Amino acid sequence: MAVVFSLALLTGCARARVTTEIRSGGAWTRTVALTGIEKSGGEFDFGGSIQESFVYPQGDGWKSQTVDNALDQTMSFERTFAAGAALKGDLSLKGEAGSLSLINEVAVTRLTPRRFEYRETLRWTGADPIGLKMKPEDLEKLKATLPKDLATDGNAAAVAMKLAELAMPVLFGPGDPLFATGLLHPDLAEYRATERIGSLMVKALEDQFGDKMTLSQRREVTLKLIQAKLAQARPSEPVDPTRPEDGKSPGLTALMFILKSPGKVVSTNGERNELTGEICWALYSPAAALKPVVLTAVVEMNQP
Repeated sequence: MAVVFSLALLTGCARARVTTEIRSGGAWTRTVALTGIEKSGGEFDFGGSIQESFVYPQGDGWKSQTVDNALDQTMSFERTFAAGAALKGDLSLKGEAGSLSLINEVAVTRLTPRRFEYRETLRWTGADPIGLKMKPEDLEKLKATLPKDLATDGNAAAVAMKLAELAMPVLFGPGDPLFATGLLHPDLAEYRATERIGSLMVKALEDQFGDKMTLSQRREVTLKLIQAKLAQARPSEPVDPTRPEDGKSPGLTALMFILKSPGKVVSTNGERNELTGEICWALYSPAAALKPVVLTAVVEMNQP
């Protein structure tokens, strides 16, 4: 059982790789590759099949193909759009009771005769995902990290919201999300989290409490908060983290967005691969739970 679970976790269960390739004239090709565990009806059912996780791209013009791999299955959908075209919902994640948990909007817009902007927005439309919920017992634990004279429900709720704002991108992306690292190497995840949000959380506590907390107290509280948030986001083994814990809220889906273009990258909030020239955004679906995630890049084509 442990070996099968590990293999299922490492394959990602349900994931999507979405590639946008902008041509020199501004036309763009969209490839949506959806991967999930192939349903076999055998002893082990980890969920995360393509049918359970995604709504397929809709509309005329999509070409599709299916590839069966050793441990999973991939369905790819491809379509080419004219310069200036916009698209909605070609990446749609299923939520509870037939609803959607996440939808996207994407457009490639001409800014100048040779300059184009790629903009993709991911919007969360589902129930609160893992790592965002604040249970009463979690609130009490958070209050316990604060000095006694500051340990009120109101203060704890405000600290929890600020911590979520800082921790959600660190855990779920875009960038280098630490959620999977937390499962396989929790000590490294804690170290990276303190690097990325430690000073920001210390400053947030100073803004909220002023001189009612010393610098030493703010640092101690911040470390406890980060440790608690990582523990809260870590599912209890051997539960599959890509599936809902309560059967209602959606599980995790790994997402990767790739932008290709023969032009020069003028600006982007993604990661540039100097070897391939591609721009990448990697994240898990709950990244958009607090606010929409916007992926942007501006490219300039060479003179014809």
